[in-house]
Amino acid sequence: MNDDGARGGSQTHARPADRRSQILRHACSLFARQGYGATTVRQIADAAQLLSGSLYHHFPSKEAMLLDILEEFFADALKRHRATLAATDDPIVALRGLIRGSLTVIAEDPEASIVVVGECRRLAQTERFRWLSERTAQTSAMWRSVMEQGVRTGVLRPDLRPETTAHLVQTGVWAMAQWYRGSGRYDPDEASGLLVDLFVRGIAKPGAYRSRPLGPILGTAGPARPAVGIDPGGYETPRARLARLLPDGADARMRIGYAAGLLFAQQGYTVTTTRQIAELAGVPVGSLAHHIGSKERLLAHMLTGFFQELLASFDKDAAARPAPTRRLEGLIARTVEALAGHGVASVILLNERATEDVPQSELYRLLGAVEGVWTRALADGMRSGEFRADLDPAFVQRVVRTAVSTSSGAYRGLGVHDVAGLYQEIALGGIGARRA
Repeated sequence: MNDDGARGGSQTHARPADRRSQILRHACSLFARQGYGATTVRQIADAAQLLSGSLYHHFPSKEAMLLDILEEFFADALKRHRATLAATDDPIVALRGLIRGSLTVIAEDPEASIVVVGECRRLAQTERFRWLSERTAQTSAMWRSVMEQGVRTGVLRPDLRPETTAHLVQTGVWAMAQWYRGSGRYDPDEASGLLVDLFVRGIAKPGAYRSRPLGPILGTAGPARPAVGIDPGGYETPRARLARLLPDGADARMRIGYAAGLLFAQQGYTVTTTRQIAELAGVPVGSLAHHIGSKERLLAHMLTGFFQELLASFDKDAAARPAPTRRLEGLIARTVEALAGHGVASVILLNERATEDVPQSELYRLLGAVEGVWTRALADGMRSGEFRADLDPAFVQRVVRTAVSTSSGAYRGLGVHDVAGLYQEIALGGIGARRA
């Protein structure tokens, strides 16, 4: 009896192609739920009702499974995007088609979408995944071409930087994989219409927001890496970045926190060891327990600290009772500022939100409080007449927060103030041609 029969029962006679698909589905589910780095071959074999040795008849390694998932995902997305661009010359229709195609891919295979969005961030320096740079370049070029056409034809703002705007929109849409489901309130067609309307028209009603030129904000800035996948130019090393970010006179605890954040963001929490944190921070491994207790405790402290600091900044702004437009500008600015200091929080929540080391109940309570602040601010703006009356506050706040959280650190040459200004302008004024 072969290994499949020993563990698989009624699936003994499954065809090889079917068995491969079954294994990939189980692997993808585990990668999405607990992260690629934390998933073992044995766990995949157990889920597929196979012995580990039998699994190797179908895939030579766990990495080979991830490769298949990524290849299938990008093939589907590229096929849909090419069909969209071939069907229309209207940039707004094309933009909606790109968004609809992306959301359809997410809706049809949400687990694969989570894996792609989460794992591609960590593959920048992995030689075996270099082919992804070509796929992501092809995808990004399609979004950029639509923005360029929109500027040329006068339907999008002439002060837009097509590459930067395409990156912002594309990244924000794909990051919705973490929460968007086609079976929810809006199907991909409905959601794409809402998103195009939001991105093009903005949140504010005509005349309620004084739009600013983007040129002075952007300067020479541009996307620091593709929206999904590999940056062919490579990243700054963790050691070099740590040296740049650490304030003068940083003590051991601060160095440990910064070092851990950089490693968690680059390679993932689950595969980062305390030894790696200590070496990057320049402290003895044995001293970590004194300063942070454990890696798990450090993670919990970082995440809860991020949300507590964010909520405190929201409350401080609210005390001045700003008008709705100013209130929303403040929410965007405070979020960008918090991410600049705690960027790892968004990375962890996006990529490893199910890890058992994260205090889920407390985090979801804090996240719910953040969502509530944004939703109330949008609803207040709609009641006051400053914001468009046709908005769905719960949906809009989630889209805007997702976009800001996933790409606010991805622009070369922009300081925190300018990144906040970019998102304030796009969210409130939109990317459409200026309104009277």
